[in-house]
Amino acid sequence: MIKKEAEMKIRLLIMILIVALNNQSLAMQNKEVNDGDEFSAVISKNDLNRIKVANDKIRDIKSNNQELDLSVDEKNGEVFLRVANGYESKPINIFILTQQNQTYKGILYPKAVPAEQIILTNDNIAFNPSFLNKINHKNTYEKEILELMSAMNKGLKIENYQIRKFGKYIDLGDLSMRRQEIYKGIALTGEIYLIKNPSKQIINLEEKMFYKNGVKAIKINKRELLPSEQTEIFIII
Repeated sequence: MIKKEAEMKIRLLIMILIVALNNQSLAMQNKEVNDGDEFSAVISKNDLNRIKVANDKIRDIKSNNQELDLSVDEKNGEVFLRVANGYESKPINIFILTQQNQTYKGILYPKAVPAEQIILTNDNIAFNPSFLNKINHKNTYEKEILELMSAMNKGLKIENYQIRKFGKYIDLGDLSMRRQEIYKGIALTGEIYLIKNPSKQIINLEEKMFYKNGVKAIKINKRELLPSEQTEIFIII
């Protein structure tokens, strides 16, 4: 029995290491939150998923018993989770507690999608330089993604990126989608799209609707679009 438990722990650690070394292959969802806020996110119902809080560390995560297989990386303050058998078709509620005494409630929706990364960003949390001392190349890459996403969202210039304006339309059936700008860098490219609901029905937007191979992060400004309403979507590849 002890031998089997040890083998299971080793397998989980190997899976976590594989995810940590290959973050580029995972889709990233950026969620802006404040203390006490609730967020929702899609997670893979088959693969390992990752949750991180920018400029902070997760010290604990609470969920109903047996719904998730959880592993907290105490060194980096991240959580890796997998949906337990039998819970793949229902929303899962979690509470995240951080080292800077912030609490976030999450509603996770298991879907048949690849492994997901969920990054929570709280603009009210001041950046703590002590976290920089523990950043490795993986976190630096992630930091560049977050900085690019923030610049696109605020319409700001960013060092080492060329900004080009485009007017390319993309057919999404019930949605009108137009690419407005591209932020072109050495390793990353950011794209800004204007999405409009031309129908007479309410349309709910999800990251998976815009996911394609190579996508590293997606941010949707407004998820529920009323008829004739529009919003911006930011995609990093």
